[in-house]
Amino acid sequence: MSTSERKFATRCIHAGYRASPASPAVVAPLVTSTTFLLDDASYAHMLAGRADEALIYTRLGNPTLDVVQERLASLEGTEHALVFASGMAAIHAALLACLPRGGGIVAHRELYGSTWDLMVNVLAPYGIRTTLVDLDDPKARKEALAQHKPQVVYCESVSNPTLHVADLPAIASDAHAVGARMLVDATFASPALQRPAEFGVDLVIHSATKYLGGHSDLTAGVVAGREEDLRGVYRWLQLAGGCLDPHSAALLERGLKTLPLRMRAHCANASALARHLAAHPKVAQVLHPSLAAHRSHATAKRVLPDFGGMLSFVVKGGDEAALRCVRALELALEASSLGGVETLVSLPFNTSHARFTPAQRAEAGMPPGFVRVSVGVEDLADLVADFDQALAR
Repeated sequence: MSTSERKFATRCIHAGYRASPASPAVVAPLVTSTTFLLDDASYAHMLAGRADEALIYTRLGNPTLDVVQERLASLEGTEHALVFASGMAAIHAALLACLPRGGGIVAHRELYGSTWDLMVNVLAPYGIRTTLVDLDDPKARKEALAQHKPQVVYCESVSNPTLHVADLPAIASDAHAVGARMLVDATFASPALQRPAEFGVDLVIHSATKYLGGHSDLTAGVVAGREEDLRGVYRWLQLAGGCLDPHSAALLERGLKTLPLRMRAHCANASALARHLAAHPKVAQVLHPSLAAHRSHATAKRVLPDFGGMLSFVVKGGDEAALRCVRALELALEASSLGGVETLVSLPFNTSHARFTPAQRAEAGMPPGFVRVSVGVEDLADLVADFDQALAR
């Protein structure tokens, strides 16, 4: 049986590398060399513009990165994958590979703050127009696509931090109808819960810093898709220099092995904690797709096998009350990032969405008192007790 025919959990461990007499190490070797011996075949690849097909220089390719890229492509069900030094490097390369000068993006209005900043503030001076719309509204989506005729339609599979679950099949279909490429940041879902390429998405992006790495000890990004679509992405990787260090690639390769186990625990804890907080008298609102009251609950049941390890909630009393709650936590840690085994909490108003005005945060579904929680894999009873005592302060 070929690796591609094996189940997801098996591919998390074995895709991309297997010990053999020629390479007997059970764990894929860490190749730290920045450069490699050249020969006639190397020169031929460089002269043909296919430096990615030869071992030349680690910015262009490295055996440790190759293992991780092959495994990620297997997990996403795509032809290929490229790893980057960060999730933002991956987003930047994927966007620019698909956008001509003066091109356009139609994006979901609920986005990670740095993605919004890149699109709205950084790319705009280069003539790239970004239109933010509710992609979950079929009428608004079709009107925006017809009017702006973008080259890229962009959303997050599960939005950061409002947990909106995108109807990827419908959005991808409408994007392709106007000749646009569909790009999706699937960080919150991970391939353990969703493979967006199966829904027609052209390029799948991850901050591998999060669930793919899983231990809050590496920074990396991923773009996965068809070989043809990744050629332009590789060009940006090659020349903008956002390459992943082999040490981080080795940590990522290790983290992928336990992805299914961790995601089951994250999802179970998040769903249970969401139900508990929803009944708390000091909580005004809880956002988690497992809750029937969440606006994406029906979509989530259709496009996800489970509801994810992220949740958000709104503390009564606004941002000051939320900050007091967060500071009173004794187990969960007040820190940015997400997807590690430990529970992390943050307030978007002073972290991920600090560049938003209060009105922009409210329009994007983040009222005062909004707290984002990356639910870890600790014992659920301990997490519930910690949030209860913090809310009681």
